[in-house]
Amino acid sequence: MRVYVKVMEVNEGGVLRRVVGMCDEGLLGRVFREGDLVLEVNEEFFGGDLLELDEALYIAETSENVTAVGEVIVGKLVEAGLAHPQAVLRIAGVPYVILLQV
Repeated sequence: MRVYVKVMEVNEGGVLRRVVGMCDEGLLGRVFREGDLVLEVNEEFFGGDLLELDEALYIAETSENVTAVGEVIVGKLVEAGLAHPQAVLRIAGVPYVILLQV
């Protein structure tokens, strides 16, 4: 299984931080709604390279800010101990998680 991974370098007060969007292959370009909540898996933030899961996990491990969407990638982040299961949220049944390293 592969996932889309987009890596962006963001300058925060002179400090470069790696911000990453990743999503399951079949979710790119989709929008999920639940009540007033909207989860937009857009090309601008998530539309990077299509990578194997092990490559995506390495990038997540070495990044300061990761937003991940989808059963496959979120499940692997939890399995690898990078995300706590209670940190996983869902909109319209689709899991997502935000990882921050401080």
